[in-house]
Amino acid sequence: MKINLSKTAHFQTQIIPIAQNSNSKIVDFSGKKTETALRYEGESAKIYCGVGEQKDISSRVLRSAVARGVQIALEAKRSQVSLILSDKEWLNDELASSCIEGALLGSYKFSKYKSEPPVLLQDLEIITETLNENEVKKTKSICEAVNYTRDLVNENASTMTPEQMAKEAKTLGEELSMKVTVLDEKEIEHQKLGLIQAVGQGSVYPPRLIIIEYNGNQKEEQKIAILGKGITFDSGGQNLKPSGSIETMREDMAGGATVLGIMKSIGTLKPNSNVIGVIAAAHNAIGSTAFFPGDIYRSYSGKTVEICNTDAEGRLVLADAISYCKDKYSPSTIVDLATLTGGVMVAFADVVAGLFSNHDKVAQDLFEAGEQSGERLWRLPLYQEYSESLKSDISDLRNLSKFKRGHASSIIGAAFLKEFVEDVPWAHIDIAGTAFNEGSAKAEIPQFGTGFGVRLLVNYLLKQ
Repeated sequence: MKINLSKTAHFQTQIIPIAQNSNSKIVDFSGKKTETALRYEGESAKIYCGVGEQKDISSRVLRSAVARGVQIALEAKRSQVSLILSDKEWLNDELASSCIEGALLGSYKFSKYKSEPPVLLQDLEIITETLNENEVKKTKSICEAVNYTRDLVNENASTMTPEQMAKEAKTLGEELSMKVTVLDEKEIEHQKLGLIQAVGQGSVYPPRLIIIEYNGNQKEEQKIAILGKGITFDSGGQNLKPSGSIETMREDMAGGATVLGIMKSIGTLKPNSNVIGVIAAAHNAIGSTAFFPGDIYRSYSGKTVEICNTDAEGRLVLADAISYCKDKYSPSTIVDLATLTGGVMVAFADVVAGLFSNHDKVAQDLFEAGEQSGERLWRLPLYQEYSESLKSDISDLRNLSKFKRGHASSIIGAAFLKEFVEDVPWAHIDIAGTAFNEGSAKAEIPQFGTGFGVRLLVNYLLKQ
C-alpha cells in the first residue's frame, strides 16, 4: 500500500471525520459516534464519519471511525482514498496518527484462500498540514506488523507449524539484520527443556524454541525479553477438546505471532534499545506418543511438574522458555503474551486482556501503553494463596490448582508462570479473549486474528 502526504485531495473517494458540534451542513448527518454517511457528487464519493462531541474525541474514537469509513470505501470498490485531516481544530498529531491507524488496520482482509479476492486499499492520501513523513512511516510500519501478525494467526495450522514459525523468524532476521537462534527437537531434548519436549512429543510437527535478538544499543546491558506462546494447534492432547472448542485452535499461537510482529516492527524502526523475542512453538497433538495426564515431567529449571490436564499446555512451554531466557540472556524485564485461559474471557469477554505482574512499574507502563494503543489491559492479583494451590503431593508443582475446577483459572495460569520467573521484573498478558474475533469485524478489529498486542508492546518498548 502506498501512503503519501498532501495539502489537497487528488482521489475521488474522500473520508472526512466530522465532530458532532462542528455546525456542518451535511443533510441527514449529525456527526454522532459510529454514524457514517456516503454522499456521491458526480463520480466522487464523500464518506463522512461521525466522531461525537469534540470534548469526547479520543484516539480510540477516531481510529474506529476512520476504519468504518475505509470499509465503506472498499465495499464501494474504491481502492484509492483521500483521508481529510486538514481544517480540524480539534486534531493534534497523536489523534491524526490514530486516524491513519484506523485506515490501515480497518482495511485488512485475509483473502489468501478466496477465489475472488476482495478490493483492497492500494493508495492512501493523507490531507494534512501538520503531520510529517517520519511520523507517518512509523505508524505505517507498526500497522504493517499488526497485519503481518494477523496473517500468521489466520494461516492454516497445517501450514503454520513450529518449523514454519522458525522460518518466519529467520526471514525477519535476514531482512532486518537480527540474530535468530532456533532450537530444534534434538536441541530441545539436549538442553533438557522437558516441558516443551513433553507438549510437542505427540506431533509429527516437532517443537521449536525460537530466539530473535535485536541489539540497538551496544553500550546498554539492559534488555527486555518479549515471550510468546506458540501452540500452532491445540487439540487439548489426551484431555481432548470437544467440538465447539477445537475448531479455531489455530489461534493458540497468537502470542508467538505477536512476538514476530513486534520484532518485525522493532527491526524496522530501530530504536536505541535491546529487545529479545522468544517463541515457544509446539503442536499439542493427540496420539500414541502424546504426553500423559498424571505423569511428572522435569522442567528446564529443574522443577518437576505433575500434569493434571494436558490442555493446560501453554503454561508448560512458556515456563521452559522463561527459564531458558533467564539463564542464557539475563533480561532486565520479561513480558509474555499468551492465549492462556478461557477464564479471562469470562472476566473480560473480548474487550480487555488480563494483566498480571510482580512489578508495579512494569504493570503501570504496560497499562498506559494499552490505553494509548486502544488495546486495553486490566491487572488481576497474584496473592500467595494462588501459588500455594499449585503445590503437588508428588512433585514440585502441578499445572492446575487444587481449587474447584475452573476457579480463578486465569490467575492460576499466571501464578504457575510466576514460579519460574522468580525475582525478574515480569508481566504476563492473557490475550485469549482479544487475539481472535469469531464474530463479524468491529471497526479496526477484523474477523479472526486481530493482531492484539503488537501496537501495545511496540509503544511500551519505544518508551523504555
